[in-house]
Amino acid sequence: MSKSLVKSRNHLVYEGLKRKILNLELIPGQAISENEICQMFDVSRTPVRDAFWSLQEQGFIETIPYRGTYVTKLNYDEIKQLIYMRIAVETNVICDFVDIATPMILEEVRYLIRKQEAIIQGKDFTAEQFYHLDSLMHEVWFGVTGKKKIWEVLQEAQVDYKRYRMLDLETETNFTRIIKEHNGLFELIQKKDKAGLTEALKTHLSYNIIRMKHHVEVEYKDYFEDNSDS
Repeated sequence: MSKSLVKSRNHLVYEGLKRKILNLELIPGQAISENEICQMFDVSRTPVRDAFWSLQEQGFIETIPYRGTYVTKLNYDEIKQLIYMRIAVETNVICDFVDIATPMILEEVRYLIRKQEAIIQGKDFTAEQFYHLDSLMHEVWFGVTGKKKIWEVLQEAQVDYKRYRMLDLETETNFTRIIKEHNGLFELIQKKDKAGLTEALKTHLSYNIIRMKHHVEVEYKDYFEDNSDS
């Protein structure tokens, strides 16, 4: 087998496992085995072991001696800190954005909101689809202001937050509320209302901490590390 084919197969297993973890197909705390993953992707142990090593390095999985390999649980305190960081950074970025956004760029934001409105009308839409469009919208102001690298760093640093956000969307029953908030942000951008925009974005990014309180403490308690001190 050629080196390029081996590398491609290793990457396929890694990306596939990573996506299943981020999308909660493999849930926090779930035990996974090499045999199980070999069967899942129809591959030998070598690409699975390579994928396990990479995922462990990035904090997606952990191996506990004499027990096995598990999907890492979520750290609620770290998630709240990441949200705090995201708010601190993004409120500044969006204020820079309003100063330079052209009508064409504003139309791009409006288009992404309309796509969000459209997909929630379909009976088969998924939280992953909505998360993707949501992220694309937020990414616009980072890209336009020349801060794409900051966006990438935020994404790479948010292993727990991404899964938390997916859990948030999986349990969301009112997507129209989220879209209403997006439309509100868009109106404030058009008005160049930086004070109103800063407050609205802060509320938007932190709302799920309030909404998810019961889920975190009761329904999905086993998904999280012991957060009794948080």
